[in-house]
Amino acid sequence: MDGQPLITQMRHLMPPHDGAGDSIDWREAERAWGVTFPQDYKEFVATYGEGEVDAFLTFLVPEWAEGHGPSGDMAEETTEARRMWLTKPPAGYGSPATPPVIAWGVNARADLLCWMTAEQDSGRWPVAVWSRGNLTWSVHNCGMLEYLVGLFRGEFDDMWADAEGVRRFVHVREAQRLLAIGIDPDTGEPSPYAGMFGPPPPRPARL
Repeated sequence: MDGQPLITQMRHLMPPHDGAGDSIDWREAERAWGVTFPQDYKEFVATYGEGEVDAFLTFLVPEWAEGHGPSGDMAEETTEARRMWLTKPPAGYGSPATPPVIAWGVNARADLLCWMTAEQDSGRWPVAVWSRGNLTWSVHNCGMLEYLVGLFRGEFDDMWADAEGVRRFVHVREAQRLLAIGIDPDTGEPSPYAGMFGPPPPRPARL
């Protein structure tokens, strides 16, 4: 399996469900964010998109407000990542006035999964993870997909290692659909809270 493309390895480790994936206007996204997003990330977004794995790790996609630049969850988590960078930058990387990080994921421990974007070639952006518990950055000399494949094989975090090694991904659209019919998207079982809080608010249309 190791010789297969990374997105193929991801499909084995975290099978996408029907209807997963997001269509992003990458030209507009990159104009708004001022970067060229990595190709492996674009493959990930097309295959999986915005959603959660194992009700723990949330994947983010770029959003933007016309004329106002980045917006949405990715922008909010990026702002927090840059604040943490200025507070305590990774050893040996200094603390530039504009921290070179963009967040692409956040987990239930409030750890931030980011790219370090100092390189002009986004294909060479390493992954940097801010650990909220340890208040430290760890830098991994690999891209997002390579990092996730290693993560889901237990190479970076023991919590992801198990006998089956298969992760459950749920896109935000699917989560809303399941909630609407009384199913807990985290478990796939009937939700004891179904109908108690009304229908979930609609997601804004992707630009």
